[in-house]
Amino acid sequence: MLSTHRFRSFVAAPPERVWAALTEGEQTARWLRGLVLDAEWRPGAPLTLTQGGVVAARGEVLDVTPPRRLALAVDGGHGPATYLTWEIRATDGGTIVHLDVDEPIEAGDDGKEAEDVWLPVLAGLQALLAAPVAT
Repeated sequence: MLSTHRFRSFVAAPPERVWAALTEGEQTARWLRGLVLDAEWRPGAPLTLTQGGVVAARGEVLDVTPPRRLALAVDGGHGPATYLTWEIRATDGGTIVHLDVDEPIEAGDDGKEAEDVWLPVLAGLQALLAAPVAT
C-alpha cells in the first residue's frame, strides 16, 4: 500500500524556469540536498540520483510533459519505489508547483517524516528560483 503526501508552493518564476530546475542535474543538486538527477527525459528512461559521483538511488521516468508534468519512480535500494509527480501551472506573477509523493506505508507513519523530507526540498527549490538568473 502507498501513502500519498501532497505539497504545494508558489514560485515567482515562469514554468520553463521551474522545469529547468527540476530536470537539469546541475540545478537539482542545488535544491535536492546535493543530489544530481540525471535522465533522458522520456517515459521509460532510467534515471539516477548521484551525490559526489556515487549513485544514491535509481529509478524510471514515468511521464514527461514539459513544462507541465514530470512523474518519476525512485528506489533507494531499500524496498518499493517512491513515486514523485510534479505538476507545474502558470499563474499571475509566477508558477504554482504541486508535488505528490506516493510512498510505501510504514508502521506508525503519520506523515511527519514526509514533511520533514519534502518541505525543505520545496523550500530549496523556491530559494533557487527566487535568485536572479545568471546571464
